[in-house]
Amino acid sequence: MHTLAAVQAGAEIRAREVPSPGGIRVLHLIHRFYVGGAERQFIERLRAHPDGFEPVVGCLEISGGNLADFRALGLGEPHLFPLRRSLLRFNTAIQVLRMARLIRRLGIRIVHGTDFVTNFLGLLAARLAGARIVVSRVDLGHERPAFGPLHRRVEKLVSALGDVVCANAEAVARLCIAEEGCAPDRVVVVRNGIDLRRFDELSAQAPAGPIPEGGPLVAVVANLWPVKDHRTLVEAAALVRRQVPDVRFGLVGDGPERAYLERRVGELGLRGAVHFLGTRYDVPAILARASAFCLPSRAEGLSNAIMEAMAAAVPVVATDAGGNAELVQHGGTGFVVPVGDATSLAQRLVELLVDPARAREMGRLGRARAERELSLERKRAAYADLYCRLLDSPAPLSAARAKGAGAPAPLAGEQDRP
Repeated sequence: MHTLAAVQAGAEIRAREVPSPGGIRVLHLIHRFYVGGAERQFIERLRAHPDGFEPVVGCLEISGGNLADFRALGLGEPHLFPLRRSLLRFNTAIQVLRMARLIRRLGIRIVHGTDFVTNFLGLLAARLAGARIVVSRVDLGHERPAFGPLHRRVEKLVSALGDVVCANAEAVARLCIAEEGCAPDRVVVVRNGIDLRRFDELSAQAPAGPIPEGGPLVAVVANLWPVKDHRTLVEAAALVRRQVPDVRFGLVGDGPERAYLERRVGELGLRGAVHFLGTRYDVPAILARASAFCLPSRAEGLSNAIMEAMAAAVPVVATDAGGNAELVQHGGTGFVVPVGDATSLAQRLVELLVDPARAREMGRLGRARAERELSLERKRAAYADLYCRLLDSPAPLSAARAKGAGAPAPLAGEQDRP
């Protein structure tokens, strides 16, 4: 049995015998190190890697705003498996074979995907090399640029064939089970985590760029994609300003919606109230100066932005999308409002802005909940348990059997949900 104590004891023995990191090797795959929630949680997954397991990192592109944070972990350069745009190219097969060869050569036991492409490639390589595969699911499978109906069907198939599906929110797990047919005992939830000590250090630093001044600040941290629904936010901002004339909205992030949003802000006379801050790497410092946080999304997994607002002790107003309601305690740490409802969004923001004492108390409760439920220590323990149980479950399907197989055999033990 791969109990955690046994795994850690084995790692200690290997560490005494060989002057290098010991443990069961886990290959963590990511597309690229862009600025985004999944990429941030990839970094935190490595930062909180469980004792007794040695991380090995592979990627499809060595680029992105989170690359410096990855390199700061001291794990060395990632193994590169470069794709050439489409998966429907011969080069994809070459990279899968290279990945499988790496798995065999390093004795990797577990492959852990992160996104659509690395889940797909990781499944193929793991099956070829006889390793176990963890398929990560971090959103509700909504269609978006470069992710259409075909991608959605492939995503469902990959989840069905994986050894275990690791969802970051109960809402995502329910989708995998109820709508995609994944076996319930093959779906586990490991919530995102946040390094609170590091977050506090960054919060105490001076902002690296301009921050709107002149009134209470509502921070909105989300790339400007349609699914984030900044259009509803802008309409709500106009309603808020009628009751809180000096309010300022700071929109952190960029994307294809920016042109429309800037035009609409001008039409509503909000140029002095709504500020487009673009991509920023000083989000903790921005949140430390905010009076409220808002997330108007139409679909979410478990929002890193909400988690950071909670860590900053800032009350949250968020839509009832995905895992938002799992993070925001309605009436306690903030408010949850219907998706696409500008009036409700504005009403709840006004409640926070006109009653600073209540807002501070909600923020305090949010911080306490983050400390209790969203720490990296909790995430580390959850992954340690997952990896041990995965290794103790029946051997993975062979490539030949997987083609016509039904649901994989269940994981050993009871399912744990935080």
